[in-house]
Amino acid sequence: MASPKPAQMEHEEFLTDLDRMTKRLQEDGLPPQAGAEERQRHLWQQLLSTEATLQSVSEELQTLRTQQANEMKEVESYVAHIRALLEERECLTAEYEKDNEDLRHELHQIRHQQEIQSKEMAEMLSQEDLGEIGLSSPSEQVAYLLVERATLLERLEAAEGKLESHPLAVHTNNGDHQEQIQIVGENLRQQREDMHKTIDHMAKAHSEISRERTERQRLERDLEEASRRLAMAHQDIRRLNNELDAAKNDNQDPCDMMKLQRSKEQNDRLDEENMALRERVRVIESEKKILMDQVAKSNAIKEDLKIKSSESENRVSAVSAQEKDQVHKRCQEAVEDGLVQVRELQRQLQRLRKEQEELEERNEELEALLGEAQNASKEERHRHEGEVEGLHRRIKSLEAELKKQEEKLKNGEEGKATESYLHAHLRDSSQERMALLEARLTEEKEWRKQLELDLTAAQAALKKDKEALQIGERELKKLRLEVGGLRTECQQGKTLIKGLTQVKGEKAVLEEKVAQMERAYSRLQSELEHRDGDQTLGKMMENRLQADQTQQRVDSLNVELGRLRSSHDALREEMASERQKAAELQAELSNAVHLKLEAEGKRERLELEVQRLTKQLQWHQEQLSSAREAVRCSQKAELHTANTGFRPESAEKARVEGLDQLSSLKKEINVLEDKLEEERQLASQHQMALQAQINEAQAHIKSQDSVLSQKAEEAKQMKQDVQRAQSLFTSAEKELRYEKEKSLDLKRHNTLLEQEKLKLGAELKQAQSKLVQLEQKLQTQDGECDRQQQKVRELELQLIRSSTAGSTTASLQEELQAERARLIAADKKVSAGACWTMVPSG
Repeated sequence: MASPKPAQMEHEEFLTDLDRMTKRLQEDGLPPQAGAEERQRHLWQQLLSTEATLQSVSEELQTLRTQQANEMKEVESYVAHIRALLEERECLTAEYEKDNEDLRHELHQIRHQQEIQSKEMAEMLSQEDLGEIGLSSPSEQVAYLLVERATLLERLEAAEGKLESHPLAVHTNNGDHQEQIQIVGENLRQQREDMHKTIDHMAKAHSEISRERTERQRLERDLEEASRRLAMAHQDIRRLNNELDAAKNDNQDPCDMMKLQRSKEQNDRLDEENMALRERVRVIESEKKILMDQVAKSNAIKEDLKIKSSESENRVSAVSAQEKDQVHKRCQEAVEDGLVQVRELQRQLQRLRKEQEELEERNEELEALLGEAQNASKEERHRHEGEVEGLHRRIKSLEAELKKQEEKLKNGEEGKATESYLHAHLRDSSQERMALLEARLTEEKEWRKQLELDLTAAQAALKKDKEALQIGERELKKLRLEVGGLRTECQQGKTLIKGLTQVKGEKAVLEEKVAQMERAYSRLQSELEHRDGDQTLGKMMENRLQADQTQQRVDSLNVELGRLRSSHDALREEMASERQKAAELQAELSNAVHLKLEAEGKRERLELEVQRLTKQLQWHQEQLSSAREAVRCSQKAELHTANTGFRPESAEKARVEGLDQLSSLKKEINVLEDKLEEERQLASQHQMALQAQINEAQAHIKSQDSVLSQKAEEAKQMKQDVQRAQSLFTSAEKELRYEKEKSLDLKRHNTLLEQEKLKLGAELKQAQSKLVQLEQKLQTQDGECDRQQQKVRELELQLIRSSTAGSTTASLQEELQAERARLIAADKKVSAGACWTMVPSG
């Protein structure tokens, strides 16, 4: 009894399916009287059309996949290019490290040579008991030289006046002697003018050296700022690389994730190595700065020691010729070392220029690649938009056909149930495929947007690299100027060395002449003392009293001059301390500016992150809206199916399926809403944190601005104090000049008294000569003739010495001209090399 019931149920289901098929065939335009073959033919045509549509859709999917694969290949090539650039940058850092090591070795050698020279100069000064001069500055040493020169000239003038005012007994034998004295006086005047010129040149050289030092400090500050900017640009490039890797990981298949993870780890290791190399480069740069400061200090000490040695050699009259030759050889070696350093710096400049040109070419290639990628992305975006629009139109046409078929189903018969079932199944499958296609299209759009953002970020990073390259060009120009300054310093050092040697020779000659004049004056004074009578004793006592008074006044003036010098030294120490404070303030200002730039960079990064979060929120909102639209469409489809009037069992099944789909969609919507709420909360929290960081950065910037204003006020106060000290120093110098003028007046008064004394002695000699017999006159004349012959011999020796000195000066001038010619030829070669390097760069 149980077996006929299931058979009856199966028969009823078969009849319902047949009714559906007949209805669907009637809707398609097939008459109910058609035979089985016509129905099969119609169904076969429908099947072929659906297969054709499926094939077209699959082809479109295949084209989309190929486009995606091509785009991924382009992205991989771009990432590989960026990695190659990073490797080239590592090679450049290695080359810079080698250059820094070479420079460090050279600086060590220079420092060793300077230490040896300073020790030798200190030994020379200690041998001559002139260790105190080594503690004074170059300006004080120059002032000391000027004072010594003035005293020597005054002594020479006094000795010449005494010799000219002294009347000799025999005028016939003194004609040749006076001519020789005139020749020697002309030589002395010429030497005096040469000394004036050399001293002026030394003062100019010192001023130029100080100006070059200030310029070098400014260049070092600019170089530090440029290195900081380059570090920031490298950080931005690293961040962009990480973002590109993340986008690549998001868009690739799971099978390639392991390779990407390995490559990412390798990139992280390379980045860590780059960071370590950068830190090492920074340490090397700091060591280089310290070494440069030490070299500058050693150069200053060397110059001071040279000036002190020149003073000691000027004071000491008996310096051996071997020591002079050694000093000259050392100076020549120092000049040659300076020339070698200049040549090496020129080679480094040429290498840096080549590297700069290569970097410019690479940047141009990157810009071209970016432009091509942007154009390709724009074309693909337009193409995808057209494809999406075509798919939307196709979906609308299919929906219209479905509506028509549903209307036909309402008005048709029940015999075509099978055909309607097939069409419904095909429609559902096509809708599912269309939904998949739309989801993939949305994913493609998002991926393209992300690629566009990455490309814009890469463009910004390239712009920053370009700016960094421009800064590097400026640094190269500054280094070129610094090399020119070093060259001028070398030339000035040569001229100073030669001028010092000339001054040494001239001073030695002058000291010898002064000693001879003093000996002659002492001899004449002894003769006058022996021949003075009782009549001149009173006048001599008065003159001695006046001389003692003047000597006391001179001693008091010397004491005052020493006090003024001590006050001048104290003022100079105060000036040095003020300069150190000003340098510290400048360093603090540079640190504050660096912190401000870092705060601005953080603020820009935070703004970019806020923009990214807002874009993510918009994307989630779009997903929610699309999900809601899908729910509404499903509800409309359920209502439509409810109104179609199917049989109760099929309608119940469809309703249950629709309710299940609706519940699943609602669950998905709830999950998406929860995710959206979480994202919003996270975004709000992140935004609040970013705002707090921005506020902190602004407060820090304000505090730094206030500190900068305070430091500026302190600097103004320091400048005012320095101006006050300078005014005090000028007033002290004026007082010192006034005291010097007083001492000169006293010296002139003493010379007048001595002239009167000589006149009285001459009158006494004339009175005694009348009383002395002719034999005594003859004896005195014979003795005077012998003395004159001795003087003539001494003058001949002096002339021989002056001729030898002139020959040495001529040889030194020839050497100077040869060195100048060599320097001019080297400058021409350097300028020609610079022109040849500039021509390919242009």
